[in-house]
Amino acid sequence: MATSLLNDRQIRPAEFSTWAGARRYHERHSRDRRTLDDLRASMPTDGIREPLLLGVRKRDRFVFVYEGHHRAVIAIELGLPTFPFQWFRDPDLTAVDEPFPYRAMRLPA
Repeated sequence: MATSLLNDRQIRPAEFSTWAGARRYHERHSRDRRTLDDLRASMPTDGIREPLLLGVRKRDRFVFVYEGHHRAVIAIELGLPTFPFQWFRDPDLTAVDEPFPYRAMRLPA
């Protein structure tokens, strides 16, 4: 998946209103900051070792990162071209019936 889709309008962070907010939160907490530092050191050579888990909310087709916010923040920072992902399956989420529901995303104007 193209890392450029990790933005505040297409694939958004589930727990934060913006990706900048996710970064600020993680940078303020020492344990999270250490995780970011470790990822900054490893991703340029190893890439993302564990896929991000993505979900689609039924009500409004909101596409979000369910798991992997630290990895997403650093992938954005480093400008990685792509990231691996898997779908998070939850009964409250829309069943995903295609490789990626681009039609569900609000595309930038």
